[in-house]
Amino acid sequence: MGTLIFNVSHEAQGRIVIVDGQQRLTTIFLMLIACRELAKKNQVGWNLARNPKKNNRHGSDYRTISRSALRRVRKYPRRFENMARTDWDGSFPQKIGPRPVKRQTKKIRPVYEFFRKQIQEFDQPKLSKLLESIYKTRVIRIDIDGDEEAFSIFERTNARGTDLEVSDLLKNYLYQQKVPELDDKWKETLQNSEGTILKMLKYFYVASNTYISKSELFPKLKVYAKEIGGAEPFVEELRQFSKYYATVRKEQGPALIKEYFASIGFKAISSDTDKYQRVHLALQALRLFKVSQNYPVISSAINAIKRNGGFDSKSMAKHFIRLLETMEKYHFVNNAVCDRVGNEVEKLYASFCGNFAKTKDVEATVTELTNNLRKQLALEQEFVSRFTEIAYGPDTVPLIVYIFDRLSNEGAAPGERVSIFDPQPGVKRNDHNIEHWLAQNVEDGLPFDSPTLQAIDNIGNLLVISFRTNSKLGNKTPAKKLQKLNGELNKNVQNLHYVRDFVTRYGPMSEVWNDKVIGERAHDMGRDAYDRVWNLN
Repeated sequence: MGTLIFNVSHEAQGRIVIVDGQQRLTTIFLMLIACRELAKKNQVGWNLARNPKKNNRHGSDYRTISRSALRRVRKYPRRFENMARTDWDGSFPQKIGPRPVKRQTKKIRPVYEFFRKQIQEFDQPKLSKLLESIYKTRVIRIDIDGDEEAFSIFERTNARGTDLEVSDLLKNYLYQQKVPELDDKWKETLQNSEGTILKMLKYFYVASNTYISKSELFPKLKVYAKEIGGAEPFVEELRQFSKYYATVRKEQGPALIKEYFASIGFKAISSDTDKYQRVHLALQALRLFKVSQNYPVISSAINAIKRNGGFDSKSMAKHFIRLLETMEKYHFVNNAVCDRVGNEVEKLYASFCGNFAKTKDVEATVTELTNNLRKQLALEQEFVSRFTEIAYGPDTVPLIVYIFDRLSNEGAAPGERVSIFDPQPGVKRNDHNIEHWLAQNVEDGLPFDSPTLQAIDNIGNLLVISFRTNSKLGNKTPAKKLQKLNGELNKNVQNLHYVRDFVTRYGPMSEVWNDKVIGERAHDMGRDAYDRVWNLN
């Protein structure tokens, strides 16, 4: 039945911690309890093997299944404590004493009921044969002498490559520390991680300390728990971080940002519509760029503002938003457009977690981080070259809509902003569509050369306008589209200043719209993007 790993460092005190094999042992014990209950029902003792004397450590009566052994299955301690009693009546109450056990029961009861039904017709000989087979089962047992050794052993014996290795070790350690309500708190933390528990644990540690490798994570988490006062405050701090982590990873609207910042007491953001919307927009963009390496330093900045008494300060909120918008601009340039690896600044962010943890001047620390990011920013020539290569396609639609959203709303007052980029419920079903100025299937079969045909999907030939305006323009020529936008559809684009600027600047070229004009516009857009909209100054 595979390998079981036990930490026997506390064996002298009657405790053995299961490092690996908890699920298998839980299942076996549930099967043994079902066997015991059947023996009780039939009012017989049970011969656990053909030679009872040889197996006298198990005894020869149903009452001798070891309660101490069952207690070692730490995942559902209260439920097992109840079921392990020889006078258990087979019921599953919602509470055991003052403690609710509903969630434990939901996990355990179906497994127990499965075994109970499988053996319900067994007579004593058949039951004895089953138990003999169970106790003759062989496993490979590995004993270790401390928690630090557990990680390397666990890695070598589990080749699955899952993210649960460190979390399993940490969970076992926390159960060992007898943290109150750990089942519920751990479940909430796990749910907030949404299958990325290893990444979340790493970011949790980095946010309060510094960069850490996977192999160092578990022992460092244990040390950190001791530094902050023990396992109980550690679990609560981790649970709160998991709420933050879930918010920045998955929030789907400014209302959720407002709710989160209100929950932590950051009133300067939660009470100001403009500010929590700006936080939402920056985080939304970072998710589009698939950047998460900055999650720890954002958390550290929040903690620094709290430590310095700045949750009610408009100035502190302004600096925090500047930090987020700086990160958005940096990652747009370096990752979304120039396609550099996202972790090129991971260690920089980790080092600034330590800076925020010690700072008494949040503004100065934000400025210092901004200066460091500016030093690593791709040069304008590289950016413009890559920007002019952006083309319409299924994978680039969200990025293109985002670009036009920021271009169109640059400098707009909070109440004047037009929401163009909104990935929820989906940019393709949003109020704005991507318009090809030179249509892909232009009316009347207007001829154009091969280079122009190849440039049709280039960003220099694209606009984002309302879907109603888009449908009215149809597949007309650029010249006829210009007439409509200057005439009957003029009011439809009054709130999109970037479309108005396009009509003014490029309208005269509509009669000769070709690959050269498209390329020139893409180049102009790239320079404007780098120098004005996504500028880090």
